Amino acid sequence: MTLIDTSAWIEFFRRKGDPLLKGRVLEILTADAAAYACPIRFELVLGARPEEMADLVSGLDLAKRVTLTPAHWDMAASIGAELRLQGIQIPTSDLLIATVARQEGIPLLTNDDHFTLLREKVLPDLVLS
Repeated sequence: MTLIDTSAWIEFFRRKGDPLLKGRVLEILTADAAAYACPIRFELVLGARPEEMADLVSGLDLAKRVTLTPAHWDMAASIGAELRLQGIQIPTSDLLIATVARQEGIPLLTNDDHFTLLREKVLPDLVLS
């Protein structure tokens, strides 16, 4: 299973998105190995145009939803606090997504540098795909 981040889904749905990333998402979907977390769906739905919603929902329906638990929220808050002490601000949604990937042991497919920074600073065992 692979957790597909918002940035990867966006490239997948773009007509002129990165062909390598689009191919990787399609490969994961075809293998029935795709997952998303609630913050990913939230970001995608929030940013989608009305005419994009049907394709978005159809795509997400092919993936497994990983529901956040109180433990995910608690760990994300701790990670965010640790980063803040280092003078680093990361969006809350990215903290939650990284926490889910790490705690659930799911590789994260992303095109977002925040996750590389998270791995370098506080989550060395975060697997980025």
